[in-house]
Amino acid sequence: MKKIFLFIFFTSLIFTIEAQNDSTFVDSRPTVLGINFDYGFLLKHTDFLRELDDAYPVAVGLDWSKHLITRKSWDFCNCFPRVGVSLAYWNWDNPDVLGSGISALGYLEPYMVTHKRTNFFFRAGMGGVYLSNPYDEETNPLNLSYSTNFAFFLMIGAGINYRINDRLNLRLAGKYNHISNGGNRTPNKGLNFPSLSIGINSSLKPIAFPNPGKNGKRKPPDERKRISLVHFSGWSNATVGDTDKFYVFGFAANYSRWIGGRSALTFGTEWIVDISRKEQIRLAGLNDSYLQGAILAGHEFWLGRVTFSQVLGVYYFKEYRNTDDVYQRYGLSYSFTKNLFAGMNLKAHRNVADFFDFRIGYRF
Repeated sequence: MKKIFLFIFFTSLIFTIEAQNDSTFVDSRPTVLGINFDYGFLLKHTDFLRELDDAYPVAVGLDWSKHLITRKSWDFCNCFPRVGVSLAYWNWDNPDVLGSGISALGYLEPYMVTHKRTNFFFRAGMGGVYLSNPYDEETNPLNLSYSTNFAFFLMIGAGINYRINDRLNLRLAGKYNHISNGGNRTPNKGLNFPSLSIGINSSLKPIAFPNPGKNGKRKPPDERKRISLVHFSGWSNATVGDTDKFYVFGFAANYSRWIGGRSALTFGTEWIVDISRKEQIRLAGLNDSYLQGAILAGHEFWLGRVTFSQVLGVYYFKEYRNTDDVYQRYGLSYSFTKNLFAGMNLKAHRNVADFFDFRIGYRF
């Protein structure tokens, strides 16, 4: 989790520093303030959480950001990103067990198609959260989701923004949220929940986005295909016996092909080594292999040095069958050089998160 935070922080820093160094573009960095309301559904991603009633978290949040409308930002990703912080109060809809929370996140939010009244954006954020009612063996034994007052908060999402005028914006976003203490103390099943967010933003001064024709027509990338090798590692969300922290790692090979605009199609394969599966097989008294192999296919947004991916995986090797045969991956990566990149990725089976991983790769 700390590595993911550093990745998001340095990506945001690069946007900010590069934007401040430009003098040829009529730069502006307006301050934007916002308020938003979230409504979510708490996932019962392990059997240990089945005893809890269904919970629908709600939140009210305040945003502060800088909108980097600069030549360097455009050259970097053909977008005008926001870099900001968000403060929110969360009601987990189960006060006796889960209590409530206050979160503070730093985030990066690239905006696309800004010359039109309706545009869209991605958001990735990382920070911390204060949780009011942690696990206690005597007073709160049902809260297996968290056992510390402070935890990491990771969020990724996308949405649509509607510009009412040159100051006011309405926005609708879908997000996936993950809360965990990083395994510092158990129990730590975590809080995993998708949420729908509705908000309104206002800039402190009118915002005028440059005409994309005057910014220069988007050129095809220098390299229209990418072949990459990746190593990834993280911690599984599975619970086996009394243990809820298992190492998982693997390797992937991918081929991506640019198809126009910011889009590319990607195909590949990956091999996953999940130690939690090894323990499950041992306890079940089976001789199955705990290894997994899968074919990958999906879509990528190429945003300069930043790549956002959405991929489906289908297992072709999985002797121990305890999950669906199809899963999803959502990833964000940053290219440090032409060949070297790093990022984060979420693997999930439908609405159940499997694991987050940090990855590093080499591109040919």
